Amino acid sequence: MYVDFSALFHASSKDLNDKGRVYIPQDASAWPDEWKTTYYKSYARSPKIQLEKPRALGMTLDDILKKRISTRSFAGTPVDLKALSGLLFHSCGISNGENHEWGRMYPSGGARFPIEIYPIVFVGGKDIPAGLYHYNVKEHALDVLWKRAFSKKEIDEMFVYPWVERASFAIIMTAVFGRNQMKYGERGYRYVLLEAGHMSENVYLAATALGVGCCAMGGTQDKQIERLLDIDGITESVIHSLVLGEVGSAKRAIIPA
Repeated sequence: MYVDFSALFHASSKDLNDKGRVYIPQDASAWPDEWKTTYYKSYARSPKIQLEKPRALGMTLDDILKKRISTRSFAGTPVDLKALSGLLFHSCGISNGENHEWGRMYPSGGARFPIEIYPIVFVGGKDIPAGLYHYNVKEHALDVLWKRAFSKKEIDEMFVYPWVERASFAIIMTAVFGRNQMKYGERGYRYVLLEAGHMSENVYLAATALGVGCCAMGGTQDKQIERLLDIDGITESVIHSLVLGEVGSAKRAIIPA
């Protein structure tokens, strides 16, 4: 018998405090320390590529929104490190806003920040070789996990669509579910997915301002990517991806999605 688990999950997670699953005191002083702690994934032994703090994007929000579009045609050109730095900072970096010094450029339910960012560089440049990286948000740096080229076959095994081969790089979002679910229980899974959407739109907007083509996509082979990232797919798992690069010449591949 077919069981729609998505419907079951949606129904069972409708109420935060349903059946005593989660109790969140209104008085924040009564919260456990782990609810008030910001967690960061660390690759302390990995080499770092320090990213310079980028300047303002230089476009109005109105102009960016009008120009934002999904691009599926890429020129296969090398990654520009300054553009990558600006894109990561403005989409998912630490904002140092007026209200707090540790906030991010996107909203996060309960400030749990469960998402980790892994850039996979397909076409390296003089400042950043092809390979696998982790965005060290605390230091605004790239943790160098694996310098290596990716063959067409390897890219095809990770992504469903053939046009990904021409992109300069991909941004893989993973979720460390426990950061949310320690506070929000099952409903915390919903918040993780919402957060990925918030961050994804930031990537689009920053990419538009920086003149970088961008396309968010669900067509990932999660198990293949998780093996590359060396994560277990349970406590931390792939939840979203975007591919980016200089826009190619095939106009029909630029779709208003």
